[in-house]
Amino acid sequence: MVLLTRGKDRALLERLAAMGLEAAEVALLEQVDLPGLRELPGKLGQADWVAVTSKEGARRLLRAWEEAGRPPLRVAAVGEGTGEVLRAGGLPPAFVPGRATAQDLAQAFPEAGRVLFVAGDLAGRGLEAGLRGRGIPVERLEVYATRERVLTLEEVALLERAEVVAFFSPSGVRAFARWTKRRPQAACIGPSTGEEARRLGFPTVEAESPGLEGLFRAVLRGLGAP
Repeated sequence: MVLLTRGKDRALLERLAAMGLEAAEVALLEQVDLPGLRELPGKLGQADWVAVTSKEGARRLLRAWEEAGRPPLRVAAVGEGTGEVLRAGGLPPAFVPGRATAQDLAQAFPEAGRVLFVAGDLAGRGLEAGLRGRGIPVERLEVYATRERVLTLEEVALLERAEVVAFFSPSGVRAFARWTKRRPQAACIGPSTGEEARRLGFPTVEAESPGLEGLFRAVLRGLGAP
């Protein structure tokens, strides 16, 4: 059985089912707004660039952008998944790095006088460190927090049955590991998630390309497909 751990991937679930694979979803995490979100609309005009490294951050950036009256904005997104959220909301990213990591975004970031980083509370410091190392001032504004959900007995039973688990973030890996001692095959959306899975003892395959298509192919590899 394949287990998806984000709770927002119905199309991927249906795609697996259409192949005759048993698949289920259990959202391990949930996001809540932080007070920084109220500050965001007023800060959008104070930076040359806005950086965002997650879909949740992109959704909140779009809300703030709408509230501010849709001002001209140059946004750098960490990967195509985040970029797709921005495009769907009418704010296409001006820059997306070749690899979906904060470190790659920092290294390839266009020259800027000041960057506003729209972040979650669990976002790493790699983007800020990389930009400051290049002499680019950056302000981190945390607009949402990620919390582990309390699972039902039925959801825990699905964790215990999973043969391949699709992970979308390091925090999702940690949440799974706290609910069960099992370490099934992990299919990970990116290198930071894969690193955390290996650290916690999961046999791991990583997506070879960013986004859900890469993760889908990693799941198939985890099931033994060539």
